[in-house]
Amino acid sequence: MTTARRIRLALSAVGFLSIPAAPRLAVAQDVRCDPGDLEVRKLAFAGNHAFTNADLAKIIVTTPSAWARRFVPLPFAERRCLDRAELPNDRARLIIFYRLRGYPQVMVDTLLRATSAQSVEVKFTIYEGPQAMLRSFVVNGLSPVKNGEQIARGVGPSMGGRFDRIAITAAGDTIARRLRNSGYPLASATNRFALADNGLSAWDTLAVTPGPLTRIGNLKVAVIPLAGKTQKIPTSVVRRVMGIKAGDLYREDEIIGAQRALYQTEAYEHVAIAPNTAMRATDSLINLDITLAEGAMHTARLGAGYGTLDCLRLTGELSNYNFLRGARRLDFTTRVSKIGIGKPLNGAEGLCPQAKKDVFSNRLNYYVGSTLRQPVFFGLRTIPTITVYSQRLSEYNAYLRTTAIGGVASLAWQRWVNTPVNFAYSLDLGRTEAQPALFCAVFNVCDAEARQRFQATQRLAVLSALVTRDNANSLLNPTRGSVVRLEARHSSPAIFSEQGLTFNKLVADGSHYWDVGGGNVFAVRVRSGIVFGRSFGAAAGYIPPQERLYAGGPTTVRGFAQNELGSVIYISNGFVSETLPSGATVLRVADSVKTFRRLVPVGGNTLAVGNVELRLKSPILPELLQWTLFTDAGEVWNRGRNFAEAVRLKVTPGIQLTAFSPVGPVRAVIGYNPYARPAGPLYYEATATEGGGLPCVSPGNNIASHVGTGTDAGKLTQESGVCPSTFKPATHTSFRSRLTFSFAIGQAF
Repeated sequence: MTTARRIRLALSAVGFLSIPAAPRLAVAQDVRCDPGDLEVRKLAFAGNHAFTNADLAKIIVTTPSAWARRFVPLPFAERRCLDRAELPNDRARLIIFYRLRGYPQVMVDTLLRATSAQSVEVKFTIYEGPQAMLRSFVVNGLSPVKNGEQIARGVGPSMGGRFDRIAITAAGDTIARRLRNSGYPLASATNRFALADNGLSAWDTLAVTPGPLTRIGNLKVAVIPLAGKTQKIPTSVVRRVMGIKAGDLYREDEIIGAQRALYQTEAYEHVAIAPNTAMRATDSLINLDITLAEGAMHTARLGAGYGTLDCLRLTGELSNYNFLRGARRLDFTTRVSKIGIGKPLNGAEGLCPQAKKDVFSNRLNYYVGSTLRQPVFFGLRTIPTITVYSQRLSEYNAYLRTTAIGGVASLAWQRWVNTPVNFAYSLDLGRTEAQPALFCAVFNVCDAEARQRFQATQRLAVLSALVTRDNANSLLNPTRGSVVRLEARHSSPAIFSEQGLTFNKLVADGSHYWDVGGGNVFAVRVRSGIVFGRSFGAAAGYIPPQERLYAGGPTTVRGFAQNELGSVIYISNGFVSETLPSGATVLRVADSVKTFRRLVPVGGNTLAVGNVELRLKSPILPELLQWTLFTDAGEVWNRGRNFAEAVRLKVTPGIQLTAFSPVGPVRAVIGYNPYARPAGPLYYEATATEGGGLPCVSPGNNIASHVGTGTDAGKLTQESGVCPSTFKPATHTSFRSRLTFSFAIGQAF
């Protein structure tokens, strides 16, 4: 084998998959149904104890029809048929797989049973036999390596265990990869073994050839400019972004990281970093060839869209990928939403019936900001970013946040390939407006003057950290893998927030995706969060409305409208005055009144949400459409109440249709909600002539009220007291009334 060939093999990051790889190729065989073919209605295994049915099903070609056809049955589900030519090969694949995994005397029988004139059941009966025992496992060749013991630590099977040749080969790959990350680019591992006792005893040796300890030699950078242009980013900047220099110990992970860092500048259409294959087997230096193809250094983007909550929206972005000739990225971004319903660009409320129900959609939402991103920070694998912005942002029926001026300084640390860590510090001057009923019911701030103090412009500083572990195979529509996110946020006067703005927030979110075959995906997500004050046990106290936790809507619990999971507050259409025997006047609605003008989501300081969904490939336009069956569960509550009363998990099933578009998956969602609206406090929003207060008008409440006379004629005042949660809205029992419709862009998770 030539030295160049050895280098190419040694530097390959592809792991040895052995036998499972062959069946993967075999599964690409044609199992579609032609006229006269027998449909596989069931695939069964018997006698297998060491490996699951799912493990063995991946090894063979024979595949049953989609479960939605076999069990529901849905006529559009995929139909798969028997390939008689591959059936004996499937038996051979199972035998080879078992022998490689340590069962030398395995036997496999095949049984076909007709279930109808057009369908068949396939069953493989496996006699595993005794397992081969590994009597000895030795790793040789690491003695010249300085950290050889550490490289071999935790690798390979244990003596006395099963002789699993695939696991041993994987151990060799792991050792070779560790060596390539420790300065040995030519590292390789070869497995040799001896058998006895009819293959039931094995002695294995892993012979490792590390090659010479190697450092980086010359770095040859070749830049291909954009057609008709000259090179824009200086070579010195390229070297600085890479973070690799001559004399460094060769580490494969660092070379991959350098390639990723260049791609992340978004200034290059192609990046290739390859070891020079002219290296001899005895050389201690290896040269790197870096080839870059520059892209456009300036881009402009315009976008328009429609959402049920955002109404019409416009976005615009200008980007410079080589600001000050340092591969820095400078973005100018603007977004405008609520067009058609938000002043001053209102006048088309009929286009946005859902947004019209939001009391905060009557003003235009906007964002204007500039972001500067540095490609490298003091030679570390970090990406610093600074953003300056102004915005107005509303959350459906919950709050309106207006930031006059704000700034964010963040640092993205890419220590692990799939696990970036982002640290950020934000400081802004802004004000948060929430519905008066929320302040009154949650924070006991019912007086208009007191509410104004809470809603005045204040300085808010937040220190946050976000860790993301992304092993999914796609950003927009994952079909396998997992994503885990952990976020922590802190605000207090110690980091320059206004006095009284103290909170801590923790949110965890985990999703997993399984490819179940036929283009179908099974997905699960769990999300939880908690907000507290100065200490974990501090459930009470003021928490800014934008930091409270909300659920309900197309990305959480889809049987509920946006933010309406959990406790709610109701706003009355009116009231009547009653005089109690004591002579006190109270404001109430009758027990028979079941209607209300609108509701106010309360949110909470604790959240738990779980989602399970099956994404099915559509039989019509399968590349464009996807059907999803889902079940969501969750609750939002405030700690400090009786747990059994506060936490009543809501479960809502449903179906959605997803269309894949250039802007991402577009979903039309129908959720089924079998629950009646919860009982809650009922308030009346007094007009200006009535004093602008927020008197409680819940049925049966006994809070004394006063109606002004003379110069204060008609003004309503109410003594202090807790508004009881005695209002129960009307319950609708028709099937249609229990359905919740929503429209969204992007998968739910």
